Amino acid sequence: MKKFLSGALVLLLLVSLSIGALAAEAKYAWYFSAPHSYGDEVKGFVEQFVADTGIDVRIMIGSDWEQSTQDNNIRALVADGYTNISSFPSSDGAAGLYDELAAFGANIVGYGGTTSQQTELFCVATDVEAAAYAACGYAIEAMGGTGGILNVLEVLSDTNTLKRKAGVEACIAAHEGVELIQEVADITTIAEGVEKISAALGSGEGRINGIVCTGNQASAAAVQVLDDYYARNPDADKIFLVCIDTPDDVMNGIENGVVYGTIAQNTFAHGYIPMVILQMLNDGYAKVEGTYFIDSGSALVTKANMDSFGEDLQKVTDQIIADLPVKYLTK
Repeated sequence: MKKFLSGALVLLLLVSLSIGALAAEAKYAWYFSAPHSYGDEVKGFVEQFVADTGIDVRIMIGSDWEQSTQDNNIRALVADGYTNISSFPSSDGAAGLYDELAAFGANIVGYGGTTSQQTELFCVATDVEAAAYAACGYAIEAMGGTGGILNVLEVLSDTNTLKRKAGVEACIAAHEGVELIQEVADITTIAEGVEKISAALGSGEGRINGIVCTGNQASAAAVQVLDDYYARNPDADKIFLVCIDTPDDVMNGIENGVVYGTIAQNTFAHGYIPMVILQMLNDGYAKVEGTYFIDSGSALVTKANMDSFGEDLQKVTDQIIADLPVKYLTK
């Protein structure tokens, strides 16, 4: 994923943010639930915000996806004076935590996934249900419009996973001649994904024409499984795999033809823009009533646009930049 340096600079110019006494007094934190490649990528853009602005941000990554762990960690941050926090929800239960902390004057801006009660001030994220629908649609198109789909999901307690599940199922239902062969879920590691996807591919052999992976770990696992499958079955019919995110293994899979395409999320927006919103709030801006979700956009990456897909996401980022002090925040 490319760093949108020009977008970051334009953003700072547009909102004319000061790094004076008010910003210096405020304490900022960024939280992600557990070690994960998506979190690592987003964290990199938070670090870019620190480098661009000189504002210190306490970065914390939890040990697991339990909501109780997130509750304890973020409460501890607030107790230590960190009242401006960008956070990914470990589960929908984070809504209660965010509501509780708002009563103490904390500003919580979410990224990556919304809570159903929308108790965070804003959420900068991919429209995950729409992105999953699109991913399935791309696989179906590559299949020639008919055939069987294997739907590979990650943790079902994650609200994003449930939305992705709904998106894939809706897309299959909208295409006559396409059927869901099997769904595998609750994948938390690549090794677990390899085991489950291999088993599903074996039981559905000859009937699976496309695989849709809407989780990062699941995507990496599917690349390994298909790479091995083709090595063992060099004359096998093509299985069209559509993944999510752009880690090296997925991008290498696109390059060598194992992966048809992947949905790139705008991780720059997920990491950088929530921190700027928090800074704006501490610089005297106020939330525009009725605003909440900021769609960060996504793009299909194939072999044809591996080097240029960032330009599509840049356009979305530029629009968010233009909209922040007009559509979402006012002074």
